[in-house]
Amino acid sequence: MAKIDILLAAFNNAAYLPAQIRSLQNQTFTDWRLLVHDDGSTDDTVSVVREFASADSRITLIEDGVTLRSAQGNFMHLLPFSDAEFAIFCDGDDIWLDNKLAILYDTISQRDNSRPQAVYSNSYVYNPATGEISGSATLCIMRTLHDVLFSNAGVQGCAILFNAKLREVCLRTPEFVAMHDHVLTMAATAFGEFTYVPLHLMLYRRYEGAVTGRTDRTLRERFGHFFQRGKTVLDARHYRGVVAFYEANKEFLTPEQADIFRRFFRYKGRSRISNALHILPDGFKLYGKSTVLIIKLLLRPLL
Repeated sequence: MAKIDILLAAFNNAAYLPAQIRSLQNQTFTDWRLLVHDDGSTDDTVSVVREFASADSRITLIEDGVTLRSAQGNFMHLLPFSDAEFAIFCDGDDIWLDNKLAILYDTISQRDNSRPQAVYSNSYVYNPATGEISGSATLCIMRTLHDVLFSNAGVQGCAILFNAKLREVCLRTPEFVAMHDHVLTMAATAFGEFTYVPLHLMLYRRYEGAVTGRTDRTLRERFGHFFQRGKTVLDARHYRGVVAFYEANKEFLTPEQADIFRRFFRYKGRSRISNALHILPDGFKLYGKSTVLIIKLLLRPLL
């Protein structure tokens, strides 16, 4: 059994998959298994994976006839196929630096893996059209549940190495999933430890047609959106995802963990000023600061 399962949810990635798979084969940490599930690609994605799998026994294409038609569904579908001590999600269009797995594995190996653990790194934003490599894909460093619930996202799933205990939590799949990395981030911060490695270990490829759309590279770019009209504090899909995660896991939460969720849900029924006044005593943050979240709550409707 491999030490790490790499879970690649593929969809129309034929143009970029060879570079991504080669970057996995170039990892200095070699004790891994790549599990690929295609979500109904109409290009040569499946043929590309089959070609690599025929030459590298560590690569497996899961052909079960299941089509999800969503990135989050495809990634969550892959989870039950994993049985390694550690696992990591993988997009089909990025490029991993050759020491990524080694650094993340060395870090998580030093944690208490009798409980849920996850470690994550940062990534450079890569524009293949211009060749520009710059900025940071992860701008909000999250460590606790208080950092996550107002963030409208999770840390990049492909940046997170997680252990078998955390995989067990994520297998309690919520009825609704906004994104797979949102579930993984909530699970890590609610039930375990979430450790940040302050290194850029991947090229996060951005291009026209990418599933996740535009990516801000700096906090200045991100904060530039604060004053755009029509924006809300919470994205409706991610709010629904939080509710679904809570419902799927509430019987496993400690009273203290459950209280954090209940305090979060109370914001839906209050005024902007009342919500802003509750942030400091409730301990919620955005980009590591309560003041940033307070300003956002005053400027925008909640939902």
